[in-house]
Amino acid sequence: MTINIYQGDPALVLGENGSRLVFKGGQPVMDQGLENLVLISLFTKPGWIGNTLFQDPAQQIGSDFLDAANQSITVSSLNDMIQAAKRALDDPVFGTVTVNVSNPNSYRLNFAIRIEPPGQDAMDLLLEKNGLNWIFQNLNPAHERI
Repeated sequence: MTINIYQGDPALVLGENGSRLVFKGGQPVMDQGLENLVLISLFTKPGWIGNTLFQDPAQQIGSDFLDAANQSITVSSLNDMIQAAKRALDDPVFGTVTVNVSNPNSYRLNFAIRIEPPGQDAMDLLLEKNGLNWIFQNLNPAHERI
């Protein structure tokens, strides 16, 4: 696959203090897929100040995914996390969304999210929460070009 380094959106790189942009030779690394949209959909809390720019409530963003993922880990809260991720990604652009979450040890959560956008190849997204830190991985991600 040939990637035009000038097309797409500047890729958001998830880190422990939020997201950041990475530049190579003065050019931001670009995301031509759905990575940014997934991260924004999952990690933007309700009440985000940018929503004041949208009069139509349908254009406003915000999800309870972070609140669900910050609960004490129980069987019930794991299900809450799955449902919160599905609500955050409930948009026709994502197509069919499958979410699985596991808790391999006391402070770690693993999320496997499969997105099957209409007319496009499926994307597998892996999110790992280690204590307070999040790690994001994707097949053919923008972060591989960092």
